[in-house]
Amino acid sequence: MTGGIDHAKVDWEANAPRSIFFDDIYFSGDGPAEALHVFAGGNALAERFLSARHFTIGELGFGTGLNILVAWDLWRRVEKPAGARLEFLSFEKFPLSKDHLARAHAAWPQFASLSERLIAAAPPAIEGAHRTTLEPGVALTLVLGDARDRLALIDARVDAWFLDGFAPARNPDLWTPEIFEELARLSKPGATAATFTVAGGVRRGLQGAGFSIEKRAGFGRKREMLTARLETPAPKPRAPWFANANLNTLSPGAKIAVIGGGVAGASLAREIRRAGMIATIIDPEGIAGGASGNPAGLIMPRLDFDDSPTARYFRAAYAQALTTIEELERESGKSFFNPCGVHLRPLDYADRERQEKILTARLLPEEFAFARDGGIFFPQGGVIDPVAYCAALAGEAPILRCKASAISNADDAVLVSLAGGDSLRFDAAIIANSRDALRFVGARSLPIYGVMGQIDLFPEAPAPLLASVFGQYAAPAPGGGVVIGATYQRVGADVAPAVTARSTCANIDAVRSVLPELAASLHPEAVRSRASVRCQTPDHLPVAGPLPDWNFYSGAYDDLRLGKVRDYPQGEVAPRLFILTGLGSRGLVTAPFTASMVVAEMIGAPDAMVTTGAAAGVALMVAACIAGTELTRIQALPD
Repeated sequence: MTGGIDHAKVDWEANAPRSIFFDDIYFSGDGPAEALHVFAGGNALAERFLSARHFTIGELGFGTGLNILVAWDLWRRVEKPAGARLEFLSFEKFPLSKDHLARAHAAWPQFASLSERLIAAAPPAIEGAHRTTLEPGVALTLVLGDARDRLALIDARVDAWFLDGFAPARNPDLWTPEIFEELARLSKPGATAATFTVAGGVRRGLQGAGFSIEKRAGFGRKREMLTARLETPAPKPRAPWFANANLNTLSPGAKIAVIGGGVAGASLAREIRRAGMIATIIDPEGIAGGASGNPAGLIMPRLDFDDSPTARYFRAAYAQALTTIEELERESGKSFFNPCGVHLRPLDYADRERQEKILTARLLPEEFAFARDGGIFFPQGGVIDPVAYCAALAGEAPILRCKASAISNADDAVLVSLAGGDSLRFDAAIIANSRDALRFVGARSLPIYGVMGQIDLFPEAPAPLLASVFGQYAAPAPGGGVVIGATYQRVGADVAPAVTARSTCANIDAVRSVLPELAASLHPEAVRSRASVRCQTPDHLPVAGPLPDWNFYSGAYDDLRLGKVRDYPQGEVAPRLFILTGLGSRGLVTAPFTASMVVAEMIGAPDAMVTTGAAAGVALMVAACIAGTELTRIQALPD
């Protein structure tokens, strides 16, 4: 069990960079020409790109990223349909560091501009799926970890596979029948594959998974290479309620209504824009009017001591939050994040033992989490200005400062009715307005509720050097001073947030129990307090994805609550209607990643949600409710 993984160790002294782990080379000679011949040529990419509106390439062995550079360059050079989209899905167990990537890429100056973007997008060495937009219409989902485990946790429809792990004799684990069966499951009918090896085990494995194979002339000194084509249909989904049989993907230029201007809606606007679609935010309070409008917020991970879907979700979300903040500050030229570090203090002896186990298990790489003063220190964590953060996420998306009262279907569109009586037409709508999602018919049955919390800002108090978390927290405020909080009170659907002196005293008392010197500088008469209501779910995981057809789910999967195993139909969803809510107190960290999951599903990209196993998609939540379980992922029924 580990969330942090090891970077590759490379020997650069030989004639070609060599993996010390596998005693095999990454590339030699004219690497780009070989990748073009074996992987692009073996999959007939140049010809297929000509008519491709949406093409997905899967790869085993990201390595230096050379194959992606070659395919991306080819995609740019080929005439293709307007608005065409290219998706890369790549797996890597031992990623190269950014320095090693740059050293390898120096051998290919013809890809300099693409290389710069690919290296910038390289994620931290945290296990799980990391998704990024490389340029408009081109995206990469890089899955870090052992492909033997990770392939089974993802959903995709791949057109062409690059099988480029180290040689079967050096890395046999990546060339097993089980691997090939997963490739078939993730493939579209007629999908192709290409590889440099013609080893007998590889040929038999591909054939056993339903691929027909063909030997072709290899590159350079390699006499032969192998191509394959999937001839048998992919197996039915193991958990059909995840399949969303009637979900129609959206194309570039689609107009999307985002109901809500908090961190969820702002994150969605950014992902929609990066997918080539057009977002309009609808919120009577504009950007960050609710809980996202606090004067400060913490960026830190939640670490669960296991390798559950929930644990993987929160680790991946933290990694993407850090990447997103870095990108936003670089793009905008503005600074709204103070990476002062976050010190997580144990609450008691049992909590101290748990933290020690977390560090031993390396749930994050050592440079992201290490022991300090009896707790765990997160050096990349810190304090963010939520309003500036949301504004940067939303970018130039237009904002309608009015209330959406209803959403209805109209042919191939949705109509959003506004409180003033007007209706606007969109290609799809996403409900992202916190607990107010319950006001829409399509979301009314969801088990979400409000939690009111108060934070207190002391602008004149001396700011601490770092943020401290001890159940509650104390941190340097973005504009100076100290911010502390937050209280926690479950409230009814119609209860408005209200500041109280009692809550201020409770926050100060919590600080005093851990940081008495800091508490002595906090004077209630000099406080600026803010209360807001966060949206929570019973398992503290978000609600994200296409909204279900409630009538279909309640009938089709009623037997799940009885544990019956039968041939269930694939799920059906409400047309063009999605949701993202229930982010709770960690929305500033989880919103970017979760928004990317929603938009990936909207456009038919590889499903990072399944990769991380987040209990997000509403379809699975409904299935869970029917089955009488908590809102966690239902395991696939046995075959």
